[in-house]
Amino acid sequence: MTAQRTIIIGDVHGCYRELAMLLREVDANPQCDRLIFLGDLINKGPSSKGVWDLFQSVKGISIVGNHELSMLKILDGEANRHQKYIDDLHRDFDGELDAFASSVRQWPFWIEEPGLMLVHAGLVPGVHPRATDPWTLVSIRTWDGAGKDLFNSTHPPWFDFYTGQSLVVFGHWAALGGLNREHIIGLDTGCVYGGMLSCLIWPERRFVRVKACQAYCPIGH
Repeated sequence: MTAQRTIIIGDVHGCYRELAMLLREVDANPQCDRLIFLGDLINKGPSSKGVWDLFQSVKGISIVGNHELSMLKILDGEANRHQKYIDDLHRDFDGELDAFASSVRQWPFWIEEPGLMLVHAGLVPGVHPRATDPWTLVSIRTWDGAGKDLFNSTHPPWFDFYTGQSLVVFGHWAALGGLNREHIIGLDTGCVYGGMLSCLIWPERRFVRVKACQAYCPIGH
C-alpha cells in the first residue's frame, strides 16, 4: 500500500453500506491514509448515523456540504427547504445529533493545498473561496456572469470558466455522473439514486467506485 495517500470521497448521503464497501476496496488505513469527504454525508439514504460512525472510525475529515449547512440552519431555528429531513436525522442519530452538529460546525468550507482545491459544489469564477458566500460554495452549479442565478441549466457550468492550475475536486452535482477534466474532477456519481459511490486517490489520480446496493431515493427528491 502506498503511504501518505489522500482518499477523497464524493457525496455519501447516508449510504453507509456502500461507504463500507468503498473503504474495503481501497484498503483504507487511517494510520497512513488521509480520508477527506466532500460533504453531504447525510440525508436521503438509509443511515446518516451509519455513515458518521464509519467516518469517525477512519478518522475522516470533511468539508461542509449543502445538507450539513442546511441542518445547522434548521437546528439554529432558521427556515430551510431541507426541513423535511430533520426528523429523520433526530431518529437516526438517537440523541447524538447535537454531537454531530458540533463537529460539523468545525468543518471548513474548502480545503486548499499545493496543486489541490476541494469544495462541495464549486467556485465563483475568478474569486477565491475565502471571498465567497458559504451558501454559494455548497450550492453553485452554473454561472450567469453576475452570481444572481446559480442553478439555471440554460447557463454554462461554473467549471467552464475555471482557468487555475490547481486541480479542483467537487461533489454536489450527481446529474453529471462524474467529471474528469485536466483541472476539474466531479466525484458525485449519484450513489443514493442507484448510481455509484466514487473516490479519488491522490496524488495517483486514480478513481475507485462501487455500485450502489439499490436506489434509495428518487432523483430530484
